[in-house]
Amino acid sequence: MAERTTGQPGSASQAGSASQAGSASQAGSASQAGSASQAGSASQAGGRPIVGLRRGLGLVSATATSVGLAFAAIDYLAVVSVAAYVVGDSAWLAVLVAGFLALLVAAVFSELNGLYPSAAGIRLYMSKAMGAKTALSVTFTYMTTIVLVIAADAFIIGAAIQHSLHEPPALAYLWIAVLVGIATVANVMGVRMAGRLQDAVTYTVLASTVVLSLVAIFHVSKPFRTPFDLFGHGPHGAVEAIAFGVFIYAAFEWVTTTAEEVRTPSVTTKALFIAPGIMFVVMALLAFAMGHAVPYHSAHGSPYPQLLLGRAALGEVGELWMLATTVLTALNTFNGGFLTASRFIYAAARDDTLPRPFAKLNLKAVPWVAVVTLGSASLAVAALVFATHGWLLLVAVGSTLEAAIYACGCWCVLVLRSREDRERPFRLRFARPLTVAGLVIFALLGLASGLSDPSHPNRISGAPLGMVVAMGVLATSYVWWVVPRLRAKALARAHAARPRRRPPRPEGAQASRPASGSEALFEGPLGREPRQDEEGNEGP
Repeated sequence: MAERTTGQPGSASQAGSASQAGSASQAGSASQAGSASQAGSASQAGGRPIVGLRRGLGLVSATATSVGLAFAAIDYLAVVSVAAYVVGDSAWLAVLVAGFLALLVAAVFSELNGLYPSAAGIRLYMSKAMGAKTALSVTFTYMTTIVLVIAADAFIIGAAIQHSLHEPPALAYLWIAVLVGIATVANVMGVRMAGRLQDAVTYTVLASTVVLSLVAIFHVSKPFRTPFDLFGHGPHGAVEAIAFGVFIYAAFEWVTTTAEEVRTPSVTTKALFIAPGIMFVVMALLAFAMGHAVPYHSAHGSPYPQLLLGRAALGEVGELWMLATTVLTALNTFNGGFLTASRFIYAAARDDTLPRPFAKLNLKAVPWVAVVTLGSASLAVAALVFATHGWLLLVAVGSTLEAAIYACGCWCVLVLRSREDRERPFRLRFARPLTVAGLVIFALLGLASGLSDPSHPNRISGAPLGMVVAMGVLATSYVWWVVPRLRAKALARAHAARPRRRPPRPEGAQASRPASGSEALFEGPLGREPRQDEEGNEGP
Protein backbone atom coordinates (compact mmCIF):
# COMPACT_ATOMS: atom_id res chain seq x y z
CA MET A 1 0.00 0.00 0.00
CA ALA A 2 1.66 3.18 -1.16
CA GLU A 3 2.30 5.85 1.43
CA ARG A 4 0.77 9.17 0.50
CA THR A 5 -0.57 12.35 1.97
CA THR A 6 -4.31 12.42 1.56
CA GLY A 7 -4.81 16.12 2.14
CA GLN A 8 -7.70 15.62 4.49
CA PRO A 9 -9.22 18.80 5.80
CA GLY A 10 -8.76 19.55 9.44
CA SER A 11 -5.47 17.73 9.83
CA ALA A 12 -2.63 19.80 11.17
CA SER A 13 -0.15 17.94 9.14
CA GLN A 14 -1.89 17.78 5.84
CA ALA A 15 -3.98 20.87 5.35
CA GLY A 16 -2.11 22.95 2.86
CA SER A 17 1.07 20.94 3.40
CA ALA A 18 2.74 24.28 3.89
CA SER A 19 5.12 23.08 6.51
CA GLN A 20 6.35 20.25 4.38
CA ALA A 21 7.90 22.42 1.72
CA GLY A 22 11.50 21.60 1.29
CA SER A 23 11.27 18.10 2.71
CA ALA A 24 13.42 15.76 0.71
CA SER A 25 11.22 12.77 1.32
CA GLN A 26 7.81 14.36 0.96
CA ALA A 27 6.85 12.41 -2.15
CA GLY A 28 5.45 9.01 -1.35
CA SER A 29 5.93 9.31 2.40
CA ALA A 30 3.31 9.89 5.02
CA SER A 31 6.22 10.50 7.35
CA GLN A 32 6.45 14.10 6.62
CA ALA A 33 2.77 14.47 6.99
CA GLY A 34 3.28 15.75 10.50
CA SER A 35 5.98 18.20 9.94
CA ALA A 36 3.52 20.97 10.40
CA SER A 37 3.82 20.50 14.08
CA GLN A 38 7.51 21.27 13.91
CA ALA A 39 6.70 24.77 12.82
CA GLY A 40 4.47 25.08 15.85
CA SER A 41 1.24 25.64 14.02
CA ALA A 42 -0.58 25.13 10.77
CA SER A 43 -3.85 26.03 9.17
CA GLN A 44 -6.91 23.98 8.67
CA ALA A 45 -8.80 23.97 5.42
CA GLY A 46 -10.90 27.07 5.43
CA GLY A 47 -8.24 29.17 7.15
CA ARG A 48 -9.03 28.29 10.78
CA PRO A 49 -5.84 28.26 12.90
CA ILE A 50 -5.07 25.13 14.88
CA VAL A 51 -2.45 24.37 17.45
CA GLY A 52 0.42 21.99 16.80
CA LEU A 53 2.88 20.11 19.02
CA ARG A 54 5.18 22.49 20.89
CA ARG A 55 8.88 22.24 21.58
CA GLY A 56 9.07 22.32 25.36
CA LEU A 57 11.28 19.38 26.41
CA GLY A 58 14.89 20.02 27.41
CA LEU A 59 17.66 17.49 28.01
CA VAL A 60 16.81 16.95 31.69
CA SER A 61 13.18 16.15 30.93
CA ALA A 62 13.99 14.08 27.84
CA THR A 63 16.45 11.98 29.85
CA ALA A 64 13.91 11.62 32.66
CA THR A 65 11.34 10.47 30.12
CA SER A 66 13.72 7.90 28.62
CA VAL A 67 14.85 6.56 32.00
CA GLY A 68 11.34 6.71 33.42
CA LEU A 69 9.96 4.55 30.63
CA ALA A 70 12.65 1.96 31.30
CA PHE A 71 12.57 2.11 35.09
CA ALA A 72 9.19 0.60 35.82
CA ALA A 73 7.99 -1.43 38.79
CA ILE A 74 8.07 -4.48 36.53
CA ASP A 75 11.86 -4.10 36.47
CA TYR A 76 11.96 -5.43 40.02
CA LEU A 77 10.50 -8.66 38.65
CA ALA A 78 12.90 -8.55 35.70
CA VAL A 79 15.82 -8.48 38.14
CA VAL A 80 14.46 -11.62 39.81
CA SER A 81 14.10 -13.23 36.36
CA VAL A 82 17.75 -12.43 35.64
CA ALA A 83 18.77 -13.93 38.99
CA ALA A 84 16.96 -17.16 38.09
CA TYR A 85 19.58 -17.92 35.41
CA VAL A 86 22.77 -17.01 37.29
CA VAL A 87 24.39 -18.12 40.54
CA GLY A 88 25.07 -16.12 43.67
CA ASP A 89 25.35 -12.35 43.32
CA SER A 90 26.34 -12.27 39.65
CA ALA A 91 23.06 -10.93 38.20
CA TRP A 92 24.68 -7.51 37.82
CA LEU A 93 26.98 -8.94 35.12
CA ALA A 94 23.97 -9.75 32.92
CA VAL A 95 22.74 -6.20 33.51
CA LEU A 96 26.18 -4.92 32.44
CA VAL A 97 26.23 -6.93 29.20
CA ALA A 98 22.65 -5.84 28.46
CA GLY A 99 23.76 -2.24 29.11
CA PHE A 100 26.42 -2.45 26.38
CA LEU A 101 23.76 -3.79 24.02
CA ALA A 102 21.52 -0.87 25.06
CA LEU A 103 24.28 1.54 23.99
CA LEU A 104 24.23 -0.09 20.55
CA VAL A 105 20.46 0.39 20.52
CA ALA A 106 20.94 4.05 21.47
CA ALA A 107 23.30 4.55 18.53
CA VAL A 108 20.94 2.77 16.12
CA PHE A 109 17.88 4.79 17.14
CA SER A 110 19.88 8.03 17.22
CA GLU A 111 20.78 7.60 13.56
CA LEU A 112 17.25 6.62 12.58
CA ASN A 113 15.70 9.46 14.58
CA GLY A 114 18.07 11.89 12.88
CA LEU A 115 16.87 10.63 9.49
CA TYR A 116 13.20 11.06 10.39
CA PRO A 117 12.75 13.34 13.41
CA SER A 118 9.01 12.86 13.71
CA ALA A 119 6.51 11.52 16.23
CA ALA A 120 5.87 8.80 13.64
CA GLY A 121 9.57 8.26 13.00
CA ILE A 122 9.66 4.59 13.92
CA ARG A 123 7.04 3.80 11.29
CA LEU A 124 8.71 6.00 8.69
CA TYR A 125 12.14 4.43 8.66
CA MET A 126 10.66 0.95 8.89
CA SER A 127 8.48 1.78 5.89
CA LYS A 128 11.58 2.72 3.92
CA ALA A 129 13.41 -0.44 4.93
CA MET A 130 10.60 -3.02 5.05
CA GLY A 131 7.59 -1.68 3.20
CA ALA A 132 4.59 0.27 4.44
CA LYS A 133 2.32 -2.58 5.53
CA THR A 134 5.05 -4.53 7.31
CA ALA A 135 6.16 -1.37 9.11
CA LEU A 136 2.64 -0.61 10.30
CA SER A 137 2.13 -4.16 11.53
CA VAL A 138 5.41 -4.12 13.45
CA THR A 139 4.90 -0.70 15.01
CA PHE A 140 1.32 -1.37 16.10
CA THR A 141 2.48 -4.62 17.73
CA TYR A 142 5.39 -2.79 19.33
CA MET A 143 3.10 -0.08 20.69
CA THR A 144 1.40 -2.66 22.91
CA THR A 145 4.64 -2.83 24.94
CA ILE A 146 3.76 0.46 26.63
CA VAL A 147 0.27 -0.71 27.62
CA LEU A 148 1.60 -4.07 28.83
CA VAL A 149 4.29 -2.44 30.97
CA ILE A 150 1.83 0.05 32.45
CA ALA A 151 -0.70 -2.70 33.19
CA ALA A 152 1.92 -4.95 34.79
CA ASP A 153 3.17 -2.00 36.83
CA ALA A 154 -0.36 -1.29 37.97
CA PHE A 155 -0.74 -4.84 39.24
CA ILE A 156 2.65 -4.85 40.99
CA ILE A 157 1.93 -1.56 42.71
CA GLY A 158 -1.54 -2.68 43.71
CA ALA A 159 -0.16 -5.94 45.11
CA ALA A 160 2.51 -4.03 47.05
CA ILE A 161 -0.06 -1.66 48.55
CA GLN A 162 -2.32 -4.57 49.42
CA HIS A 163 0.56 -6.46 51.09
CA SER A 164 1.97 -3.57 53.13
CA LEU A 165 -1.23 -1.78 54.12
CA HIS A 166 -3.37 -4.94 54.35
CA GLU A 167 -6.04 -3.51 52.08
CA PRO A 168 -8.55 -5.48 49.98
CA PRO A 169 -7.82 -5.84 46.23
CA ALA A 170 -10.64 -3.47 45.27
CA LEU A 171 -9.13 -0.65 47.34
CA ALA A 172 -5.67 -1.38 45.95
CA TYR A 173 -7.06 -1.10 42.43
CA LEU A 174 -8.64 2.22 43.41
CA TRP A 175 -5.17 3.51 44.29
CA ILE A 176 -4.02 2.49 40.81
CA ALA A 177 -6.92 4.36 39.23
CA VAL A 178 -5.93 7.48 41.18
CA LEU A 179 -2.30 7.25 40.02
CA VAL A 180 -3.35 6.70 36.39
CA GLY A 181 -5.70 9.68 36.74
CA ILE A 182 -2.90 11.93 38.03
CA ALA A 183 -0.64 10.96 35.12
CA THR A 184 -3.49 11.47 32.63
CA VAL A 185 -4.36 14.93 33.96
CA ALA A 186 -0.68 15.98 34.01
CA ASN A 187 -0.34 14.95 30.36
CA VAL A 188 -3.51 16.69 29.27
CA MET A 189 -2.26 19.92 30.88
CA GLY A 190 0.66 20.13 28.45
CA VAL A 191 4.12 18.78 27.69
CA ARG A 192 5.84 21.14 30.13
CA MET A 193 3.65 20.04 33.03
CA ALA A 194 4.19 16.38 32.11
CA GLY A 195 7.94 17.04 31.84
CA ARG A 196 8.12 18.66 35.28
CA LEU A 197 6.25 15.76 36.85
CA GLN A 198 8.56 13.30 35.07
CA ASP A 199 11.68 15.11 36.32
CA ALA A 200 10.57 15.20 39.95
CA VAL A 201 9.36 11.61 40.11
CA THR A 202 12.06 9.88 38.04
CA TYR A 203 15.07 11.35 39.78
CA THR A 204 13.49 10.80 43.22
CA VAL A 205 12.89 7.12 42.38
CA LEU A 206 16.45 6.66 41.10
CA ALA A 207 18.03 8.25 44.17
CA SER A 208 15.80 6.28 46.54
CA THR A 209 16.62 2.96 44.83
CA VAL A 210 20.38 3.61 44.88
CA VAL A 211 20.42 4.53 48.57
CA LEU A 212 18.40 1.52 49.70
CA SER A 213 20.43 -0.84 47.49
CA LEU A 214 23.68 0.39 49.04
CA VAL A 215 22.20 0.00 52.52
CA ALA A 216 21.18 -3.59 51.69
CA ILE A 217 24.61 -4.44 50.25
CA PHE A 218 26.61 -3.17 53.22
CA HIS A 219 24.12 -3.48 56.09
CA VAL A 220 23.17 -7.12 55.58
CA SER A 221 26.01 -9.11 57.14
CA LYS A 222 26.35 -11.92 54.63
CA PRO A 223 29.37 -12.91 52.56
CA PHE A 224 29.26 -12.13 48.85
CA ARG A 225 28.69 -15.22 46.71
CA THR A 226 30.34 -15.67 43.29
CA PRO A 227 29.74 -12.07 42.13
CA PHE A 228 31.63 -12.67 38.84
CA ASP A 229 30.22 -16.02 37.67
CA LEU A 230 27.82 -15.20 34.82
CA PHE A 231 28.09 -18.73 33.38
CA GLY A 232 27.33 -20.59 36.59
CA HIS A 233 24.32 -22.25 34.95
CA GLY A 234 26.04 -22.69 31.59
CA PRO A 235 25.88 -20.71 28.32
CA HIS A 236 22.11 -21.17 28.02
CA GLY A 237 21.59 -19.65 31.46
CA ALA A 238 23.81 -16.69 30.58
CA VAL A 239 21.86 -16.04 27.36
CA GLU A 240 18.53 -16.16 29.21
CA ALA A 241 19.86 -13.83 31.91
CA ILE A 242 21.06 -11.31 29.32
CA ALA A 243 17.71 -11.53 27.48
CA PHE A 244 15.84 -10.54 30.63
CA GLY A 245 18.56 -7.97 31.30
CA VAL A 246 17.71 -6.32 27.98
CA PHE A 247 14.13 -5.98 29.19
CA ILE A 248 15.38 -3.90 32.12
CA TYR A 249 16.28 -1.19 29.58
CA ALA A 250 13.10 -1.75 27.57
CA ALA A 251 11.27 1.27 26.15
CA PHE A 252 14.04 3.84 26.79
CA GLU A 253 14.12 4.38 23.00
CA TRP A 254 10.48 5.52 23.01
CA VAL A 255 11.75 9.03 23.79
CA THR A 256 12.24 9.36 20.00
CA THR A 257 8.46 9.87 19.66
CA THR A 258 8.94 13.30 21.31
CA ALA A 259 11.14 14.40 18.39
CA GLU A 260 8.68 17.19 17.53
CA GLU A 261 8.62 18.46 21.13
CA VAL A 262 12.30 18.55 22.15
CA ARG A 263 13.88 21.98 21.99
CA THR A 264 16.65 20.90 19.62
CA PRO A 265 17.14 17.62 17.69
CA SER A 266 20.39 16.86 19.55
CA VAL A 267 18.45 16.59 22.83
CA THR A 268 17.00 13.22 21.81
CA THR A 269 20.41 11.79 20.86
CA LYS A 270 21.97 12.87 24.15
CA ALA A 271 19.07 11.47 26.16
CA LEU A 272 19.34 8.13 24.35
CA PHE A 273 22.97 7.74 25.41
CA ILE A 274 22.64 9.09 28.95
CA ALA A 275 19.62 6.95 29.89
CA PRO A 276 21.30 3.49 29.57
CA GLY A 277 24.23 4.68 31.68
CA ILE A 278 21.94 5.82 34.47
CA MET A 279 19.91 2.63 34.21
CA PHE A 280 23.01 0.45 34.45
CA VAL A 281 24.27 2.10 37.64
CA VAL A 282 20.90 1.90 39.39
CA MET A 283 19.85 -1.56 38.19
CA ALA A 284 23.27 -3.16 38.70
CA LEU A 285 23.21 -2.00 42.33
CA LEU A 286 19.63 -3.23 42.71
CA ALA A 287 20.43 -6.63 41.15
CA PHE A 288 23.50 -7.07 43.36
CA ALA A 289 21.55 -6.04 46.47
CA MET A 290 18.63 -8.32 45.62
CA GLY A 291 20.87 -11.34 45.13
CA HIS A 292 22.85 -10.55 48.27
CA ALA A 293 20.06 -9.72 50.74
CA VAL A 294 16.98 -11.65 49.58
CA PRO A 295 16.92 -15.46 49.23
CA TYR A 296 15.95 -16.41 45.69
CA HIS A 297 13.18 -18.78 46.80
CA SER A 298 11.51 -15.86 48.59
CA ALA A 299 11.83 -13.36 45.71
CA HIS A 300 10.84 -15.72 42.89
CA GLY A 301 7.12 -15.74 42.29
CA SER A 302 6.53 -12.72 44.52
CA PRO A 303 4.86 -9.69 42.87
CA TYR A 304 6.67 -7.35 45.25
CA PRO A 305 10.33 -8.52 45.67
CA GLN A 306 11.38 -4.89 46.23
CA LEU A 307 9.44 -4.89 49.51
CA LEU A 308 11.36 -7.98 50.60
CA LEU A 309 14.59 -6.11 49.81
CA GLY A 310 13.47 -3.13 51.88
CA ARG A 311 12.58 -5.35 54.85
CA ALA A 312 15.90 -7.18 54.61
CA ALA A 313 17.76 -3.87 54.64
CA LEU A 314 15.90 -1.80 57.25
CA GLY A 315 13.00 -3.87 58.55
CA GLU A 316 9.52 -2.34 58.45
CA VAL A 317 10.95 1.12 57.74
CA GLY A 318 12.70 -0.24 54.66
CA GLU A 319 9.54 -1.97 53.47
CA LEU A 320 7.52 1.25 53.74
CA TRP A 321 10.40 3.09 52.04
CA MET A 322 10.24 0.74 49.08
CA LEU A 323 6.45 0.94 49.03
CA ALA A 324 6.66 4.73 48.65
CA THR A 325 9.33 4.32 45.94
CA THR A 326 7.14 1.80 44.12
CA VAL A 327 4.15 4.16 44.16
CA LEU A 328 6.34 6.93 42.71
CA THR A 329 7.54 4.47 40.08
CA ALA A 330 3.92 4.18 38.95
CA LEU A 331 3.69 7.91 38.26
CA ASN A 332 7.08 7.75 36.58
CA THR A 333 5.99 4.96 34.20
CA PHE A 334 2.40 6.05 33.61
CA ASN A 335 3.33 9.65 32.90
CA GLY A 336 6.25 8.80 30.60
CA GLY A 337 4.24 6.11 28.82
CA PHE A 338 1.31 8.41 28.13
CA LEU A 339 3.65 11.20 27.02
CA THR A 340 5.45 9.12 24.38
CA ALA A 341 2.85 6.61 23.20
CA SER A 342 0.20 9.30 22.76
CA ARG A 343 2.48 11.15 20.34
CA PHE A 344 2.90 8.05 18.22
CA ILE A 345 -0.88 7.51 18.21
CA TYR A 346 -1.37 11.17 17.28
CA ALA A 347 1.07 10.87 14.37
CA ALA A 348 -0.56 7.65 13.16
CA ALA A 349 -4.00 9.28 13.19
CA ARG A 350 -2.55 12.33 11.46
CA ASP A 351 -1.41 10.01 8.66
CA ASP A 352 -4.80 8.25 8.44
CA THR A 353 -3.68 4.90 9.88
CA LEU A 354 -5.75 5.37 13.05
CA PRO A 355 -9.16 7.06 13.40
CA ARG A 356 -9.05 10.85 13.06
CA PRO A 357 -10.19 11.71 16.62
CA PHE A 358 -6.81 10.53 17.93
CA ALA A 359 -5.19 13.48 16.11
CA LYS A 360 -7.21 16.07 18.05
CA LEU A 361 -5.11 18.52 20.05
CA ASN A 362 -6.34 20.63 22.93
CA LEU A 363 -5.25 24.22 23.56
CA LYS A 364 -2.18 22.90 25.39
CA ALA A 365 -1.04 21.14 22.18
CA VAL A 366 -1.75 17.71 23.66
CA PRO A 367 -3.42 14.81 21.77
CA TRP A 368 -5.91 14.45 24.60
CA VAL A 369 -8.04 11.71 23.01
CA ALA A 370 -4.94 9.50 22.70
CA VAL A 371 -3.90 10.23 26.30
CA VAL A 372 -7.33 9.44 27.75
CA THR A 373 -7.62 6.28 25.63
CA LEU A 374 -4.21 5.06 26.83
CA GLY A 375 -5.21 5.66 30.44
CA SER A 376 -8.48 3.76 30.01
CA ALA A 377 -6.81 0.86 28.17
CA SER A 378 -4.10 0.60 30.84
CA LEU A 379 -6.70 0.37 33.60
CA ALA A 380 -8.60 -2.31 31.68
CA VAL A 381 -5.51 -4.46 31.08
CA ALA A 382 -4.43 -3.91 34.69
CA ALA A 383 -7.78 -5.30 35.84
CA LEU A 384 -7.16 -8.36 33.65
CA VAL A 385 -3.73 -8.85 35.22
CA PHE A 386 -5.29 -8.48 38.67
CA ALA A 387 -7.72 -11.26 37.76
CA THR A 388 -5.19 -13.67 36.18
CA HIS A 389 -1.99 -12.86 38.13
CA GLY A 390 -0.08 -13.26 34.87
CA TRP A 391 2.57 -10.67 35.60
CA LEU A 392 5.54 -12.99 34.99
CA LEU A 393 4.26 -13.76 31.49
CA LEU A 394 4.21 -10.04 30.69
CA VAL A 395 7.92 -9.80 31.59
CA ALA A 396 8.76 -12.50 29.04
CA VAL A 397 6.43 -10.99 26.40
CA GLY A 398 7.93 -7.52 26.88
CA SER A 399 11.46 -8.93 26.66
CA THR A 400 10.61 -10.71 23.40
CA LEU A 401 9.04 -7.61 21.86
CA GLU A 402 11.94 -5.36 22.80
CA ALA A 403 14.57 -7.73 21.43
CA ALA A 404 12.57 -8.03 18.20
CA ILE A 405 12.26 -4.27 17.75
CA TYR A 406 15.98 -3.79 18.43
CA ALA A 407 16.76 -6.36 15.74
CA CYS A 408 14.45 -4.44 13.37
CA GLY A 409 16.28 -1.20 14.19
CA CYS A 410 19.63 -2.78 13.28
CA TRP A 411 18.14 -4.02 10.01
CA CYS A 412 16.80 -0.54 9.18
CA VAL A 413 20.20 1.10 9.65
CA LEU A 414 21.81 -1.59 7.52
CA VAL A 415 19.32 -1.13 4.67
CA LEU A 416 18.93 2.66 4.79
CA ARG A 417 22.67 3.27 4.61
CA SER A 418 22.43 2.24 0.96
CA ARG A 419 18.94 3.54 0.16
CA GLU A 420 18.82 6.96 1.84
CA ASP A 421 21.22 9.79 1.07
CA ARG A 422 19.53 12.20 3.48
CA GLU A 423 21.64 14.11 5.97
CA ARG A 424 22.33 12.19 9.19
CA PRO A 425 22.99 14.39 12.24
CA PHE A 426 24.32 11.24 13.95
CA ARG A 427 26.13 8.38 12.19
CA LEU A 428 26.93 5.03 13.78
CA ARG A 429 30.58 4.15 13.19
CA PHE A 430 31.38 0.69 11.87
CA ALA A 431 27.69 0.44 11.06
CA ARG A 432 27.79 -2.73 8.96
CA PRO A 433 29.59 -5.08 11.40
CA LEU A 434 27.82 -3.63 14.44
CA THR A 435 24.32 -3.79 12.99
CA VAL A 436 24.84 -7.31 11.63
CA ALA A 437 26.07 -8.43 15.04
CA GLY A 438 23.18 -6.63 16.74
CA LEU A 439 20.66 -8.19 14.38
CA VAL A 440 21.89 -11.70 15.20
CA ILE A 441 22.25 -11.11 18.94
CA PHE A 442 18.84 -9.52 19.43
CA ALA A 443 17.14 -12.15 17.28
CA LEU A 444 18.65 -14.89 19.46
CA LEU A 445 17.77 -13.05 22.68
CA GLY A 446 14.19 -12.54 21.49
CA LEU A 447 13.88 -16.22 20.67
CA ALA A 448 15.37 -17.18 24.05
CA SER A 449 12.92 -15.04 26.03
CA GLY A 450 10.02 -16.00 23.75
CA LEU A 451 10.56 -19.69 24.53
CA SER A 452 11.24 -19.22 28.25
CA ASP A 453 8.94 -20.25 31.07
CA PRO A 454 8.97 -17.36 33.58
CA SER A 455 7.47 -19.55 36.31
CA HIS A 456 9.97 -22.41 35.85
CA PRO A 457 13.45 -21.27 34.72
CA ASN A 458 14.51 -24.80 33.75
CA ARG A 459 11.57 -25.39 31.41
CA ILE A 460 10.76 -24.24 27.88
CA SER A 461 7.41 -22.67 27.06
CA GLY A 462 6.04 -21.16 23.88
CA ALA A 463 3.51 -18.98 25.71
CA PRO A 464 5.46 -15.65 25.48
CA LEU A 465 6.27 -16.15 21.79
CA GLY A 466 2.71 -17.28 21.08
CA MET A 467 1.32 -14.14 22.71
CA VAL A 468 3.63 -11.95 20.62
CA VAL A 469 2.60 -13.78 17.43
CA ALA A 470 -1.08 -13.37 18.34
CA MET A 471 -0.63 -9.61 18.82
CA GLY A 472 1.22 -9.45 15.50
CA VAL A 473 -1.63 -11.24 13.71
CA LEU A 474 -4.15 -8.79 15.17
CA ALA A 475 -2.00 -5.81 14.12
CA THR A 476 -1.53 -7.22 10.61
CA SER A 477 -5.27 -7.82 10.25
CA TYR A 478 -5.90 -4.22 11.23
CA VAL A 479 -3.37 -2.96 8.68
CA TRP A 480 -4.82 -5.03 5.83
CA TRP A 481 -8.52 -4.50 6.53
CA VAL A 482 -9.03 -1.29 8.50
CA VAL A 483 -6.27 1.07 7.33
CA PRO A 484 -7.35 0.99 3.64
CA ARG A 485 -10.85 2.03 4.72
CA LEU A 486 -9.47 4.89 6.79
CA ARG A 487 -7.36 6.03 3.84
CA ALA A 488 -10.36 5.82 1.49
CA LYS A 489 -12.48 7.94 3.84
CA ALA A 490 -9.69 10.50 4.07
CA LEU A 491 -9.48 10.73 0.27
CA ALA A 492 -13.24 11.11 0.05
CA ARG A 493 -13.17 13.96 2.56
CA ALA A 494 -10.35 15.63 0.65
CA HIS A 495 -12.25 15.46 -2.66
CA ALA A 496 -15.44 16.70 -1.00
CA ALA A 497 -13.60 19.67 0.47
CA ARG A 498 -12.27 20.87 -2.88
CA PRO A 499 -14.05 23.96 -4.22
CA ARG A 500 -16.60 23.17 -6.93
CA ARG A 501 -16.07 24.50 -10.44
CA ARG A 502 -18.52 27.11 -11.57
CA PRO A 503 -21.18 25.91 -14.01
CA PRO A 504 -20.50 26.90 -17.64
CA ARG A 505 -21.74 30.38 -18.53
CA PRO A 506 -24.11 31.05 -21.40
CA GLU A 507 -22.43 31.92 -24.66
CA GLY A 508 -21.53 35.58 -24.78
CA ALA A 509 -21.90 36.12 -21.06
CA GLN A 510 -18.15 36.67 -20.62
CA ALA A 511 -18.11 39.62 -22.97
CA SER A 512 -21.32 41.22 -21.70
CA ARG A 513 -20.44 41.25 -17.99
CA PRO A 514 -17.64 43.57 -16.88
CA ALA A 515 -14.93 42.03 -14.73
CA SER A 516 -15.19 42.96 -11.11
CA GLY A 517 -12.70 43.40 -8.30
CA SER A 518 -10.33 40.50 -8.10
CA GLU A 519 -11.37 39.18 -11.53
CA ALA A 520 -10.21 42.40 -13.16
CA LEU A 521 -6.87 42.07 -11.42
CA PHE A 522 -6.13 38.49 -12.38
CA GLU A 523 -7.99 37.82 -15.63
CA GLY A 524 -6.59 38.67 -19.00
CA PRO A 525 -8.52 39.29 -22.21
CA LEU A 526 -8.89 35.55 -22.77
CA GLY A 527 -10.20 34.84 -19.26
CA ARG A 528 -8.59 32.54 -16.71
CA GLU A 529 -6.75 29.43 -17.70
CA PRO A 530 -7.99 26.37 -15.81
CA ARG A 531 -5.38 25.21 -13.29
CA GLN A 532 -4.51 21.61 -12.54
CA ASP A 533 -3.54 20.07 -9.24
CA GLU A 534 -0.86 17.40 -8.66
CA GLU A 535 -3.17 14.65 -9.88
CA GLY A 536 -4.12 16.40 -13.11
CA ASN A 537 -7.61 17.44 -11.97
CA GLU A 538 -8.70 20.89 -13.01
CA GLY A 539 -9.13 23.36 -10.18
CA PRO A 540 -10.87 26.73 -9.99
